[in-house]
Formats: sequence, structure tokens, C-alpha cells
Amino acid sequence: MKINNLGLLLVCAISLPALSADNVDIKVAGRIIAAPCIFNGGNANMNIDFGNIQATNMFTPGSSSDPVSFDLSFTRCPPGTESVVTTFTGTPDPEAGANYYQNNGTATRVAIAMSDATTGLLMGNGSSISQNITADRTVTIPMKAMVTSVAGRPTPGTIRAVVVLTMQYN
Repeated sequence: MKINNLGLLLVCAISLPALSADNVDIKVAGRIIAAPCIFNGGNANMNIDFGNIQATNMFTPGSSSDPVSFDLSFTRCPPGTESVVTTFTGTPDPEAGANYYQNNGTATRVAIAMSDATTGLLMGNGSSISQNITADRTVTIPMKAMVTSVAGRPTPGTIRAVVVLTMQYN
């Protein structure tokens, strides 16, 4: 009888670690992302110069300056990256509306407009343009910028605005 109890105790002792085992979940996370292209030749800043605009040319409500053309250029886009989505962010003009950017310079009663030169669509705060990458691994998005006076009668002064572009590569 003592031997059977000893054997039973031995079996219980051997199986005890199996009864006290824990399950462990290992969670794996990550993202596969498209590599970025080179924007604007590697220069993160762009300057658009409107030059001197005569206030008398913008006297009439709804008048605008001559548009200034510029390109959003992307080069050396890596294989696997198929498109670029560019989103525009800036302070909307309270008078002209969400499609125009507020002038932070000293000129009053004017706003800045940016548009897709191909479609003519205004690219106000929150707007996006999507463009496919070409076979030579580049993208060029032709744009236009202009100063507009919704109410007319602008006062002379400087024109300044900051528009931030956020690029998503797909």
C-alpha cells in the first residue's frame, strides 16, 4: 500500500508542471509602406513670388492677379510606389472661404488661391490631388497660384501665406 501511494505521488509530481502551464499570446504588428519620392529636388521649401500687383487692378470685387505657374515635382520614386496623394493644409480665408488661404501679410481684403493647373480646381485647406507615378519614376503636378480680392478695394501691403503639403505614397 505504501508503494502504491508513493507511485501515485510520483505521477502527480511529474504531471504538476503540465497542469500549471500558462498560455502566452505573442502579438505581431507593423506596416508595409511605400518609400517616398524626392520632392522639389530635395528642397522642402517652395517660394511663389507674385511680384508687385497694382491695387487698382484688384479694385473690382472678385478680381484676381495674373496666375503664377509652378510645379509640384517628384523624382526618383522607388519601384513599388505607384502614386502620390498630396494634401493641402493652411488657414482658410474667413471672407473668401475654405478654398482660399488667408493672407498673413499687411495687404488687406485679399486671399491666396491655389489651383490644379490641369483641372482648374481650387486646392483649399484639406483638398487633395492624387497622381500616378510615370514609367520614368517621376510625377509632375502643374499648379497655379493667384491673389484674389473677393470684396474688392484691397489695401496695399505684403502678401504672405504658408500652405503645408503632406504627401502620402502608395
